[in-house]
Amino acid sequence: MVEELRQVLWVGGVAGAGKTSVARALARRHGLRRYNPDTQTWNHLARALAKGDPAAERFAGMSPAERAAAEPDEIDYARGPMIVEDLRTLPAEALVVAELTPPDPAVAAAGQVVTLMPSQEVQRDRLVRRHPGGVPARYLRAWQAMTEKLAQGGTHVIVVDDLTPDETIAAVERLFARRIAEGPTASTFEQRRDLLRYANQAVLTQCLGWAQHTLGSDVTKTVLEFDCECARPTCTALVRLPLADASAVLISESSPILAGGHAA
Repeated sequence: MVEELRQVLWVGGVAGAGKTSVARALARRHGLRRYNPDTQTWNHLARALAKGDPAAERFAGMSPAERAAAEPDEIDYARGPMIVEDLRTLPAEALVVAELTPPDPAVAAAGQVVTLMPSQEVQRDRLVRRHPGGVPARYLRAWQAMTEKLAQGGTHVIVVDDLTPDETIAAVERLFARRIAEGPTASTFEQRRDLLRYANQAVLTQCLGWAQHTLGSDVTKTVLEFDCECARPTCTALVRLPLADASAVLISESSPILAGGHAA
């Protein structure tokens, strides 16, 4: 298992640290596959329910407010092994940049790991802007647990308080530079576009799963944010599409999702 995960570059940290921004930039620039475990929440839940996991059954029966307020051990349905299995079975044509802290030391040793950490004050400020209706308490509580874990060593930590998003991306890029150079990475236009489509389809799956598993949820008017699929390494554009429009494009695998003025 360890050797199979050598292709993974782990970008970990607490909520609000900037994991997604870093992973998105590295994947786009270098032709990597981006794996966000949040997009697999409902797939993992279905697998856990099929096994009769009591924690998964509790999670499935909660309202969004109950989930937001729950302690991790109340809703933890052992996703770590499923995440590892996901990563092990991804196609090997490109390195994977995974937006999470490795679930255990053996897994971490297989690839390369960086942890992004804001101070408590900066994390709170960022999350308040992201969640104007109220920050889930578990996001804030996780800061202390992560700090205690990092005190044990074993990972490279980047403190992000005084860094711009571009500076944070550059710092991680320097850390991973040798491993990225070793590859494999996507080299052709078609390979790069396929990796972008993979990430975009995962976003759509996440939203559709939310509608299915969240009590009383109506996502028909939801607007989602996708990577532009022009496949240019220098592109940073994001495209906002209503759920119905995104479904029509991504499920049928028809024309690419493109920002205005970007050629197919």
